[in-house]
Amino acid sequence: MDKNIITTSGTVRFSLKNLNSKKDTPIIFTYSYGRGNRLKFSTGYKIHPKNWDQKNQKVRAIAHISNREEVNSNLSEIRSKFLKGITQLQGTNIKYDKYTLKELYYNIINKKAPQSTIKRIEFLEFADRFVEQKEKQLTLTSTASLNLITIRAYKQTIKKIREYSKAEDRKVNFETIDLEFYYSFVNYLEEKNMSLNTIGKHIKNIIALMNRATEDGLNTNLAYKHREFRRVSETTTAIYLTAEEIEKIENLDLSKNQTWQHARDLFLIGYYTGQRVSDFNGLGINDIRVFEQRQVFEITQKKTSKTIYIPVHPNLKRIFKTRYNGMAPLKMPELLLNKYIKKVGEKAKINESINIIKTKGGKRNTESKKKWELIGTHTARRSFCTNAYLSKMPVIDIMAISGHTTEKEFYKYIKVTPQERAIKIADSAFFK
Repeated sequence: MDKNIITTSGTVRFSLKNLNSKKDTPIIFTYSYGRGNRLKFSTGYKIHPKNWDQKNQKVRAIAHISNREEVNSNLSEIRSKFLKGITQLQGTNIKYDKYTLKELYYNIINKKAPQSTIKRIEFLEFADRFVEQKEKQLTLTSTASLNLITIRAYKQTIKKIREYSKAEDRKVNFETIDLEFYYSFVNYLEEKNMSLNTIGKHIKNIIALMNRATEDGLNTNLAYKHREFRRVSETTTAIYLTAEEIEKIENLDLSKNQTWQHARDLFLIGYYTGQRVSDFNGLGINDIRVFEQRQVFEITQKKTSKTIYIPVHPNLKRIFKTRYNGMAPLKMPELLLNKYIKKVGEKAKINESINIIKTKGGKRNTESKKKWELIGTHTARRSFCTNAYLSKMPVIDIMAISGHTTEKEFYKYIKVTPQERAIKIADSAFFK
């Protein structure tokens, strides 16, 4: 007789489908495991709630129920056999998901599982469904957990996996996403001359999809959690514009090119609010509130869902009044905004040479670009954070505007040279 203690990573419970029912209701088998994973099956038995012992999960000892011992014995046997089956699965290399568990349960009660139940969903099918679901959410609400850009990134990753699977003649499913797949896929993308950061984004998306599938009980292969199965990246050359460069852009006479002027003014809204393009592009006077005779923007950030309040800068008030009849510039497609703000930077002669080091196709390359070529919508936000810091605005106040949640995250974000930081420190009370 085996006297070892057997443990299992889950709990079994019997309960009624409707405890408040006025008539017989099904007895349900529930298996809870992992983080919030739960499976429910019908036991085939029905009982009136008044005859059910909810605390002990069995039929009450009532004389007029002639088969209560048989029912209670069968329920106990189902529990015992199911947990034993789980323990046996854990002692093998078999990776079980909710479909395996359903099949195990149906085998125990000597009932064939419906074909639709034991059909397993593969990784790419799951990924397609996940993206489709998020797209539907996006059409219903502006506070969906994934924005359009992120959804597009997932689609690109799924496309690359399909191309890889076809080119390498390798099936990609939950069971095959391991370290061997990781190195093979990274090598494939390198041969496609992709940058290290682009490769890293694809790996990040794969890990996110695997995490979701694991939480949903569709995957039990945890090889993707290996420390070597990680997002690869390198520090990008992210610029900021100095206060003087912002002033040069702001003072440009663009009256003969309304499109460039429109792009420049939207960029300045981004700079004076410190927001992401998704929050500043289209910001208008309807977003302005008045507190104690002071005008502030009320913005609910799309990425964080946080509502923040930002004073309306005098320069923005002047722009709205002189160029837009007291209104704000209309929203511009981000692609065009990125294109035209570079033209504005070129006209403002933002010509500092910037060396860019980038790993592409597995090789590190260095190229030199003019600073105006690197200006984009995100430059506005980064410039605000950096210049506000250098102007000695308290970091906690900058973070309240930008939405950064930790100082560590904030200091990684701003672009301040060691010399600039030393000057700021020298101006502190300690060194006076």
